[in-house]
Amino acid sequence: MNALIKKYWYRIPLTVGYILIFASFIYSIFYSMPANDDFAWAVEWWSSNRVVEMFHRIGWNYMNSFGNSGIFAIAIQVLFNPLYLFDNVGHSFGICMIIVNTIIMTGILWAVRTLFKYIFQINSQVALDIITFLVALLVTTSYYYSDVYNWWSGTPGYSGMMMMCLVSCAAMLRYNADKTKKRYIAMIVLGMIACTSMMYCVAVGAFYVVYTFIVYLHNGDRIGKKLLPLGMYILSGVLMVIAPGNYTRMSNEESTDASLFNAVIVTGYRIITRLTTTIQTKPWVVAIMLLILLLGIFVGSNRKHNLLVIIFGAVCTIVAAFSGLLLYVYGSNKTIDAEFTPRVYYVEDYMVFIGMAIAIYAFGSWIKQIIGVQINTMVAAGVSVIVVLLFAAYIMTGGRYAGVIQVDILAHADLIKESWVFWDEILQEVESAEDGAEIVINKENVDWCQYSYYVSLDEIPRETLTEDAKYGNCNQCASKYYGVDSIIVNLY
Repeated sequence: MNALIKKYWYRIPLTVGYILIFASFIYSIFYSMPANDDFAWAVEWWSSNRVVEMFHRIGWNYMNSFGNSGIFAIAIQVLFNPLYLFDNVGHSFGICMIIVNTIIMTGILWAVRTLFKYIFQINSQVALDIITFLVALLVTTSYYYSDVYNWWSGTPGYSGMMMMCLVSCAAMLRYNADKTKKRYIAMIVLGMIACTSMMYCVAVGAFYVVYTFIVYLHNGDRIGKKLLPLGMYILSGVLMVIAPGNYTRMSNEESTDASLFNAVIVTGYRIITRLTTTIQTKPWVVAIMLLILLLGIFVGSNRKHNLLVIIFGAVCTIVAAFSGLLLYVYGSNKTIDAEFTPRVYYVEDYMVFIGMAIAIYAFGSWIKQIIGVQINTMVAAGVSVIVVLLFAAYIMTGGRYAGVIQVDILAHADLIKESWVFWDEILQEVESAEDGAEIVINKENVDWCQYSYYVSLDEIPRETLTEDAKYGNCNQCASKYYGVDSIIVNLY
């Protein structure tokens, strides 16, 4: 027992760290509420059998109103919709979201750990645990994505598919480690699922190309065996791109005249702006990246790395993030100053944070490879502590620490709860109304809070959906779900 404690003592502060990271997220997610398409996917449009409903929904969306999330995400949205399963009883919606987001974040961090383990052939459990924790800090302390932590398209289509993207990349490396048939099949299947989301097609394809045709070029596989997974990924992505529903949706949103050139300009501008804003306003991101660089220098890699390949990998990371954002910008015909939904930034941020963390560690490993010196553990720990203390002192001055997401959630704890109570009262009033009622609710609004994703019922009168309708806006679908004729919510 004492030997185990001595061996894994460092996991105690890491565990405390994880609790501090995610406790505030659990609090805010607990107060989640159904919104937008949660009502649409909870209605029985075709059947009371959810599997039958799922296939109908996939087919209808593919032909009439598709989007970036893809068919796999739609299937999950319909099958496991918390509103449909528990009818928003108490905090059932929030509890479901806590469970789902815990699974997703666990999958993401497992994939990150696996990527570092196989890319750099790291045998030290301590190093892997610390690197994984640093990446967890990186992706959770800077930005909050309220619609991603809700159900709707956010969780299955964005964070869920991010997990699938990273897990599929990890599967590629695991296959190259032992070349078993089951891992080859897993690599193909997982990658194809990830590529059903158009936002992740380039990321999966680029990673596969880099590690199959550059890093593992001479791994003994025939060229046909190497090309098959790539071909399946491309096929999966192309089937999503050519969906008639993409163009129907763009037509309905008056985006058919969107300019690809303008979309490229807007996307590039937004990525550069996001990067500069992050560096200027979130100094802890620089500190974490510096610690990852130092770990690369101190721990290194058991394989040699080429600087050109490292740079190429970093470029591929930016290209993957660019492609994920470009689809949203082009499909919605966004302009430079247009409002962007938080969930699309989630795709960009996670790709850049995780991809650059790998590239920076690789650069540190390359430095160690060049200097050829094994740095003493105590020296490494001492330098790391100095970096942490210096940045901690800087962050604590001028109130910069208030921008850390966990701190800001704590500051808005009362408003988060108040927002949930506010909208829960509205939904209860709707639910208690007689069948076929025309509901008009007048209510003084609460302050806006970035940690709450609101139900989105509004004041605009809309026609009642016909029997033939298979989709509508939030007010219409909520009306159909609750069995009333119409809902109007006037907030003042």
